[in-house]
Amino acid sequence: MTSRSRVQMVVGLLISALVASSITPLPAAAQEPGLHVLAPSPLDATFAAAAQGISLVLLEGSTGQIIAAADGERRRPIASAIKLVTALTVVEALPAGSRIVVGEEVRGAEGSSFGLRPGEVLSVEDLLAGLLLRSGNDAALALAHAVAGSEAAFVARMAAVLKALGIDASPASASGLAEGDALSAAELALVSRAALAEPRIRDIVGLVELRSDGGTVLENRNLFIGQFFGATGLKTGFTNPAGYVLTASAQRDGRELIAVILGAPDDIARRASASRLLEYGFTATSVRTVDRSVTLRTSHGPVRFGIEGVSVTVENGSDVLAMWSRTLRPDDIPSEVEVLIGTRPSGRAQVTRRDGRDVQRGRGLGAALADGVYAGLRPFGLHEGLR
Repeated sequence: MTSRSRVQMVVGLLISALVASSITPLPAAAQEPGLHVLAPSPLDATFAAAAQGISLVLLEGSTGQIIAAADGERRRPIASAIKLVTALTVVEALPAGSRIVVGEEVRGAEGSSFGLRPGEVLSVEDLLAGLLLRSGNDAALALAHAVAGSEAAFVARMAAVLKALGIDASPASASGLAEGDALSAAELALVSRAALAEPRIRDIVGLVELRSDGGTVLENRNLFIGQFFGATGLKTGFTNPAGYVLTASAQRDGRELIAVILGAPDDIARRASASRLLEYGFTATSVRTVDRSVTLRTSHGPVRFGIEGVSVTVENGSDVLAMWSRTLRPDDIPSEVEVLIGTRPSGRAQVTRRDGRDVQRGRGLGAALADGVYAGLRPFGLHEGLR
């Protein structure tokens, strides 16, 4: 390659990554800086072949980054997993300690039941436990009517909750019995992350059993909770159109991961798939912080550009690179730079000036010529300026 062609190319710079000292889960609604529009890493061929039509997503809880996915963007029925959206809608509308009078809407509720009777008075926490641990469709109806007066009005509120998470979807029921209760695995992972960020939901979904205010012991139907080390939630689901659904979360060493399984053939398969995804995440990947700068030589002195501190999940041993353009100018700061994990484009990171000085303009022909020489050598100058 000639010098002329070399200076016209886009230069890939290797960034040394620092292991994050601690990972703190953030509220789902927070606007987080750093990498965005992330592309998930492909699952290995053996795992993908074993999926046999199952949709899979593995998500980093602290950042919302999708680590791995197979058919993660296709919407399909999610059955009772929609109850996480129901719960988010309820806690947004009803304060803790609210008392609810169960109405006639629970008569004849189909599917799984919490055993509610019209006229009973229960706390919203007991009804949430019946919704999330026992997957009671009658509890979903009672909560929907308490919040909005009807299930139809309630599902409109559910759609608003989803929209706040960046998901444009319209649920058809509070229980998940309708085929219109459909999300992609990636979308359900975001819902799960939001649910874990809400203490009133997190405190329920990770329990093996709960003693209600009325003294009843409620066992969690989600067998994953007692099976996987570090499990923190979340929810199962099943209908014939949806197949077996599971959104499962676990925490180890301060790091929380979320696995979503849609369309599994049975309960054993969904739990096995979630366990394998989570084990892969905990053992084969890590969270790193990209926080490095690059220096451009100019006649006025060095000018530094830096990448904001960005947390990114990578497979252990993978390189993280930033693609700085050959046309990078000291007086024209790019807002973002493309970031690669290995050779795979994985998002864009914010860029700022790091030297704290204004670049002087109009300093004469000599300075302009000198800057032109430095620009011609820029690929080497950029490498030398990497900190």
